[in-house]
Amino acid sequence: MLTIIEMPALSSTMRKGKVVKWFKREGDFVKKGETLFEVETDKVNVEVESLASGLLRKILLEEGIEVPTNTPIAIISDSMDEDISSVIVAKPSVSVSPGEEEPEEMELGISKPARVEAKERKIIKVSPLARRIAEEEDIDIQTIEGTGPGGRITKQDVERAIAERSQIPLEATKAEAKYEIQPEIEGYEDIELTKMRRVIAQRLQKSKVTAPHFYVDVTTDATAITRLKEDFEKRSEKFAGKTTFNDIVIKIVSQTLKEFPVVNASFLEDRIRVHRAINIGVAVAVDDGLVVPVVRNADQKSISQISHEVTELARKARNKRLLPDEYRGGTFTITNLGMFGVEGFHAIINPPESGILAVSAIIQKPMVVEGEITIRPCVKLSLSVDHRVVDGSVAAQFLARIKELVEDPSLIFE
Repeated sequence: MLTIIEMPALSSTMRKGKVVKWFKREGDFVKKGETLFEVETDKVNVEVESLASGLLRKILLEEGIEVPTNTPIAIISDSMDEDISSVIVAKPSVSVSPGEEEPEEMELGISKPARVEAKERKIIKVSPLARRIAEEEDIDIQTIEGTGPGGRITKQDVERAIAERSQIPLEATKAEAKYEIQPEIEGYEDIELTKMRRVIAQRLQKSKVTAPHFYVDVTTDATAITRLKEDFEKRSEKFAGKTTFNDIVIKIVSQTLKEFPVVNASFLEDRIRVHRAINIGVAVAVDDGLVVPVVRNADQKSISQISHEVTELARKARNKRLLPDEYRGGTFTITNLGMFGVEGFHAIINPPESGILAVSAIIQKPMVVEGEITIRPCVKLSLSVDHRVVDGSVAAQFLARIKELVEDPSLIFE
């Protein structure tokens, strides 16, 4: 029996992947569940386990080559005697239309007897330029009829699909697509987008355009929460990690979301979905972008548990070792730029969530306390919410409650 190993879809947004390392060589025996290869996605590197036991008869995809998800990349068989000649290795198409780039798509010729566990798929030919425009405009390439040689989808075909969706004249769409940015001064450097940066750009642009953002700001007295942090650090000396201000804020926000469940929700066009689980995303800066690992059921965890989990997730994020379940399923996000001395900023919502809290630096400022001016550590908190889900009064009450808990964190233990 032959088993076809395919490029896995490790997230709902993953369209392509790249094998960066094979852990087995052709002819090696591999057990089901044993690590077979490592995949680079737009967010992290993930080690993938074998779906079956047997001999690795053929590696169809070399390391470092990117292919669409569900592309066959290896063959496992029960024995060396089993015939695999009916399986044709994926090869690049060479059909090029005048004026366009060489295509990047793969033509797969795998006969039905060999496709034991693979689904039958339609072969789609599309130019890189057409594919890129379709991805940027969120157009399903499978819904487009190609007019190029051999049914190949061209840039013009994608533009036509965009125009039909938008119900605007095709000429207007073409005119808008022709703009280009001219350098204002001589000498410049173009930096090619990484997969991660491209996904970040697409998701955040879509969020900003789709979700009507509005912002609520408050400055809080951080005296009590600073003392609480110091107390945790003293009690945690025997542990490797240390509690941060952000860890306590995660706990405070998770408790507040229980009181205001509509903020822990997503907009689904015809309804609002309120999530039962409170999963807090924590924005982590990495070398080539931003990753948001998720602390699941944060409301059910202690500050010490949250601190340990955040430390481990951040380490895995920076080493590109996060598993898909560790960065999916967030219901609310916290982003903190306080370590850079930032005194205030507004964050863009991480879709499909409806809110994100921006935490700034703790700064010594004059405050009026009981009629007297005194110097206190203060922190500015800025809440961004999707107005389709959260009204202004609810956002204000939500942030006011967070302020109350920051200024008296003992309330979260009641």
